[in-house]
Amino acid sequence: MRYAIVTDLHGDLAALRRVLVDVARERVDQVLCLGDVFECHIGKRDRADYAFGSVAEVFDQVPELVALLDGAVVVRGNQEERIASLVPDHALPAWSRAVLDAPLEHRTPFATYCHGHPLPWQQVEPGKWCPLDAEFAGRALVHGHHHRSAVHRLPRTGRAWRDVTTLPFRYGEPVPLTAGHRYLVNVGQVRGADPNWAVIDERAATVTYHRPAQQPTESA
Repeated sequence: MRYAIVTDLHGDLAALRRVLVDVARERVDQVLCLGDVFECHIGKRDRADYAFGSVAEVFDQVPELVALLDGAVVVRGNQEERIASLVPDHALPAWSRAVLDAPLEHRTPFATYCHGHPLPWQQVEPGKWCPLDAEFAGRALVHGHHHRSAVHRLPRTGRAWRDVTTLPFRYGEPVPLTAGHRYLVNVGQVRGADPNWAVIDERAATVTYHRPAQQPTESA
């Protein structure tokens, strides 16, 4: 199976359109969205004091976001969970249900795919977060949530950050996810002027990062 992985749209319809044009050029079997399709306007620190007034107060009404993901496998992110906790069930638009009611993860024999917000995140370096101690099924944990494209190869024993290998990548070039190792694959965000997405080729055991209308460059 070849998955086109998109995540962390945060309501950016234009960026999703750009990415899906890019995806159409690749031979993928399935689009898989790892959540945070919507952007919740009520911050997590404000949710306790919020009294529901209207759906539009909580998130923008953009049904085309969901329409563009028709046929995709979708898992829900923390934005969706916050929206569902703030909007009474009867007031949720029918078109939003495909995203708001999505499962937390998608599993295959090769990888576990999730948004990542429930994972045990650690600040392994200043400004760099990683779900270092996460338990997962398969060779790779493919996630979003922290908007940074990165591939980390875990040590064969233990989970000390000093023993983790961060693999370099070039956009458009496959990175092998070799047998006998386990990996944390952070896809990066769609939202913004420089959207990122990735192809996970489970048959070839590779991840390939992409960004629309860019020449291949060395990752930071």
